[in-house]
Amino acid sequence: MPQFISSFLKRFKALGDKSALFLIIPAVAALFFIDAAMVKTLVQWLIFAPIIAGVAIMVSRVVFPQIDLTRLIKETHEGNKASAILAGSLLLFVGLLVYALVTWAKA
Repeated sequence: MPQFISSFLKRFKALGDKSALFLIIPAVAALFFIDAAMVKTLVQWLIFAPIIAGVAIMVSRVVFPQIDLTRLIKETHEGNKASAILAGSLLLFVGLLVYALVTWAKA
């Protein structure tokens, strides 16, 4: 259980990354003065994006339940090229699925 909590906290800490916030906050402030409606749209999509990403992860785990991405990445670091190809293919699948969901949501 402690590994689960530390994994969760590691993901949560990414939301407060100083480098990312250093880039985001001034740009959003400048955009607000240029086009406030665009900032509102951006915030709406940022709220919607985790939902799309979560759905894509769920679909990939339903379609490929036998693939353990963590294990594939460990094997890739050990030099297993087949694991690297499979991990890359899974990432490409999820990326295209996210793209399809965004395109569908905009329609």
